[in-house]
Amino acid sequence: MKTQIKRGVLFLALSFLVLLISCKTDNDEIINAPLDQVLKLNSKVATLILKTTMNDGSKDNILDGSSCFSIDLPVTINVNGLEIMIDSEQDFQIVEEIFDEFEDDLDELDLIFPITVILSDFSEIVIENDQQLEELIESCDIEDEDEDIECLDFEYPFTVSVFDPQNELIQSITFTSDKELFDFINDLDEDDIVNVDFPITVILSDGAETIINNLDQLENVIEAVIDDCDENDLTAERFTQVITIGSMKVQKYKDNENNETENYDGYVFNFYSDGTSAVTIENENDDDAQGTITTTINGTWSVTTRVDGGLNATFDFGAEEPLSKLNIEWNVKKIKDKRIMFDNRNGEGISKDELFFIKN
Repeated sequence: MKTQIKRGVLFLALSFLVLLISCKTDNDEIINAPLDQVLKLNSKVATLILKTTMNDGSKDNILDGSSCFSIDLPVTINVNGLEIMIDSEQDFQIVEEIFDEFEDDLDELDLIFPITVILSDFSEIVIENDQQLEELIESCDIEDEDEDIECLDFEYPFTVSVFDPQNELIQSITFTSDKELFDFINDLDEDDIVNVDFPITVILSDGAETIINNLDQLENVIEAVIDDCDENDLTAERFTQVITIGSMKVQKYKDNENNETENYDGYVFNFYSDGTSAVTIENENDDDAQGTITTTINGTWSVTTRVDGGLNATFDFGAEEPLSKLNIEWNVKKIKDKRIMFDNRNGEGISKDELFFIKN
């Protein structure tokens, strides 16, 4: 009798186990994600994806002069006295054409406030006036303003699968934009198991498409092209084009780590294609008369290409300080639409001096 009871209990237990297994639904599907397709928080490839999908603030530098953010379109601007509406990135060409119409005029661009700016993480800030805009630009960490990776784009849509710790498929998510992918990567948790549904396609800066089959390949491709855009812009022709259009001012000057930028307040630099330059200095009148005293100092500039492909720039602004402190051979660090960055290095390669010119 006891044997029959034990058999009955065992039969019921086995039946219950079979019932549990049979009751699992399609939503409880167990899938072992391939290790080379699993995206983890704080992994190198996750960081590279995050930087690739950041909002690229450099595309509209002709409007705001900063790569830290972009202006939300549409926006109304005044260019050399003409009021125009910028509805899309294609309209930036209109501004370029107005600037290029005359070679010897002083190009001016004014934004009509309020405007909304979009930061690298896609958060938005409303800017009410020029002062707020300048404060935002100054607060931008210049060394990190190009943290985003501009030389590679993802082709959308593509999909990822999200699993729980038991490798059960929770959901599939399809991305259609950089913002969607950035937000997803930025919100990853340590316990999240994310499987990228390869293959995916990336588009390089020259328009070529590359098919990616796993995360290792994606990491290698991003790292291989990460500096391509900056390197392609670092030419003597590009340098001359940027420095000779419009006037410039000193955004930053550091002498052996001492920040002396304020010494160049009121200094306006004009560089000409024949290798000459003119610096206009406005100082407050010392006597009781109203207004300012304007002084112009003429000089020269040149740029040469080194054996390693880098650029050296040399300025001669005369013998008087503070301009004479700029009369050295500078390494051209970066060239942007509205900014040129220089540094001067000692024998160990450590930057001792830094000079940033920005469009006035």
